[in-house]
Amino acid sequence: MNRNPPDLVYLSRIRTHAMNQYFTALINQRTSRRTFRPGKLPGHLTEAVSQLLAAHGTGPLGTLIPFRLIDRQDLDNQQLKLGTYGFIQGARYFIAGFVAPASTAFLDYGYCLERIILELTGLGLGTCWLGGTFDRGEFSKAMRLPENQTIPAVTPVGYPTSLRGLGDRIIRLSAGSANRLSWKNLFFEHDTGHPLDPAHSAAHHDQLEAVRLAPSASNKQPWRIFLDQGQYHFSLCRTPGYRNKFLATDLQMVDIGIAMCHWDLAGSEKGLPTRWSVSKPAGFPDEPEYIITANTD
Repeated sequence: MNRNPPDLVYLSRIRTHAMNQYFTALINQRTSRRTFRPGKLPGHLTEAVSQLLAAHGTGPLGTLIPFRLIDRQDLDNQQLKLGTYGFIQGARYFIAGFVAPASTAFLDYGYCLERIILELTGLGLGTCWLGGTFDRGEFSKAMRLPENQTIPAVTPVGYPTSLRGLGDRIIRLSAGSANRLSWKNLFFEHDTGHPLDPAHSAAHHDQLEAVRLAPSASNKQPWRIFLDQGQYHFSLCRTPGYRNKFLATDLQMVDIGIAMCHWDLAGSEKGLPTRWSVSKPAGFPDEPEYIITANTD
């Protein structure tokens, strides 16, 4: 009996579950994995990954992002030291892309790579966001990085080991990866003095919860969302001094892109489309920093 290739089975499953909280389930399921089983991925699976990279290379704000699956065992890469400073063990494959440094580009990068990462979770593959813990110089060589472009973040991809390595457990514990801030610390009405009443956002509850569960650099969870006249304004509560650590990119802007992705995917499963716009409302405070508005009307 002929069977569909696994990538086609996967795409069929996406269609079947598109209105059945498939992505919401993935958002709840996915965790960072830092220890991988060695060996080559099956050809049909690397082809499925390549299809995903091609399908999700344009962000909601229009940035085109060339993503690439990097195989450390490819002849061109064998002389490179694609290092992750000990944070990742056993990974043969990585996904990376590049953009010209700009706020909207970083938003789009976070959005697109998170969508890819969630899709990879659906394929049974492990991933881990790496923003400040990979060798940008060596990855730039592997990507043949054009001038005036930057690689904001990368992820390993592969079959994770059944048990987490000691280093993985230590990193998760130190970062508090399993912990998330509560609604009252993240979502507000009009200003930070008025935490959002869940009853006032019942239609968008699942989207807000999906944002709350989003991964972020060092688990800082820098997004703050303000409901005002039916619009949800995404803002950024910057960690003091954090930007100076990573001059090549704005990792906390990438985090906002990740949150946008979760908002959109959870909304799509409820039939709640969003139109994104960048237009700071009159009277909006300077802190936290206004970023973008989710228009839901």
